Amino acid sequence: MSATALICLGASDGPRAENLLEAAAQLLADSDASLAAVSELYGDRHRLHAGGATLNLMLALDWRNALPAEALERRFKRIEAGFGRERDPRRRMPVPLDIDLIGTLDAAGAHWQARYDPGRAYLFHGLNQLALPPLQAALQALQTQRGFQAQANAHGFYAYAGAGFVRRYLLERAAQLRAGDGQRETG
Repeated sequence: MSATALICLGASDGPRAENLLEAAAQLLADSDASLAAVSELYGDRHRLHAGGATLNLMLALDWRNALPAEALERRFKRIEAGFGRERDPRRRMPVPLDIDLIGTLDAAGAHWQARYDPGRAYLFHGLNQLALPPLQAALQALQTQRGFQAQANAHGFYAYAGAGFVRRYLLERAAQLRAGDGQRETG
């Protein structure tokens, strides 16, 4: 059974852009994964840390053989550890990499993880860039329910790298990783 995973990657320390792009390429390099949509790489002026803004990237990955959420999250934690992320129950910031499964899309629509609110500005901003009709319908319903508009929600974010560049980079780098050229150790 296939499903589309909605994944948010964030980084607030170290080589943020490089960490996000490499981690996303590692996810895409999975033999069962294909890229459904990607956002721009965007900075968040709301979440400043020592050294600057948090960078985020939103991915929609189709998996031919959908894994349970717990299995995906274990994979995310292994990738995070490969980038030097140390788990801290107090959620100490900044971090070199954070990968979260925000929800999934299937024929019935969007299914959000209970602990993530897709209306939060940084999540909505990235999700709104994914041109997937069932997702856009869910986001439109969310805007109507909560009484905000996407344009107003985008205040405080800036494009760091465009979605076209991110897509090209991820496809090329994932192909290299699948071929075994320059694979990064992921714990």
